[in-house]
Amino acid sequence: MRRIAQISDLHFGAHEPAVVAHLHAALSAIRPDLIVVSGDLTQRAHRSQFAAAAGFLERLEAEGARLLVVPGNHDVPMHKPLSRLLWPLRRYTRYIARGRSCWYADQEMAVLGLASAHGLTVKDGRLTRIQIRAIADCFAAAPPGAARILVTHHPLVPLPGDEPGEIAPALRGAHRALEAVRAAGVRLVLAGHHHLHSVGIADAGSGAALSIDREILVVQAGTATSWRRRGTPNSFNLIRLDGSTVTIDEWRSTGGPFSCPAPGSSRHGRSADGSAERAGDAPRS
Repeated sequence: MRRIAQISDLHFGAHEPAVVAHLHAALSAIRPDLIVVSGDLTQRAHRSQFAAAAGFLERLEAEGARLLVVPGNHDVPMHKPLSRLLWPLRRYTRYIARGRSCWYADQEMAVLGLASAHGLTVKDGRLTRIQIRAIADCFAAAPPGAARILVTHHPLVPLPGDEPGEIAPALRGAHRALEAVRAAGVRLVLAGHHHLHSVGIADAGSGAALSIDREILVVQAGTATSWRRRGTPNSFNLIRLDGSTVTIDEWRSTGGPFSCPAPGSSRHGRSADGSAERAGDAPRS
C-alpha cells in the first residue's frame, strides 16, 4: 500500500500561521510515502513568500518526507509584466524547484507533475505540446503494475457546480492532455486551484467534450493553509493506493489540529470490466 498526501494552495502571504503549524504536525504524524504539493505556494510570488514556503517544505524534508511540487498561477509574478513574460518561474525555480524532481516512481505508483502555470496566462493555465508528450514518455518508463498519477495545478476537467452546469477547466490544452492521459493508463488526476475539495469519476456526465475513461478519478484539493477558503475548512487529501482500491480521505482544520471526520468514506475500486466503481463518496465541501 502507498499513501500520498495532497496539499494545495498554501498561499504563503495569505496564510493562517496556526494552520501551517497544524498541517506540519499532521503530515509529520501521518508520514505519507509522498507529499504532492499541487501549486500556489505563494500569494503574490514575492521573495519573502517563497522563502516562507521553502522553509515549510524544508522542515518536512528534514523529517524524511519525499516531496513532488508543481507551481500555480500565484507563483508567477502578477504585477511585473517583463518578469512575467521572460522569467515567469524564476523565483519558484530558485526557492522551490531546486533539487526536487517532478517525477516519482516505484513498483506501486508512478507520479508525474506538470507545471500548468505560465507567464502568458494570469489566472488560467495551459499545458504545452512538449508537456503533453511527456505524459506518454514518462509513464511508458513506469513499472507495469504501478498506479499512474498526473498532478497539475489547474484541473483538466470541469468541477461539479453548485448551480446547473459546471465550473469549466481553467486549462488550455486540456483536450489534448486528456487524450494523452487516457492513452498512458493514468488512474488518478490531482489538481487544486479552485479551493474546493472534490472527488469524482470523470465521464460524459462531467462534460461530453472533456469525457475520459470511467476508471480515471479526478481528485481536487482544497486550500491547505490560506484564509481564502470559499466558506470551507482548510483541508488536504490523504490518498491510499491498495491494489485495485483507491481511498481518498479529506483532512480538515477549522483553525485547530487537522482531523478526518469520515475516514474511508470515499473509496473507489475497479469492477470486473476494468471500469471504476464507487463504494462511497465523502460529501463535497
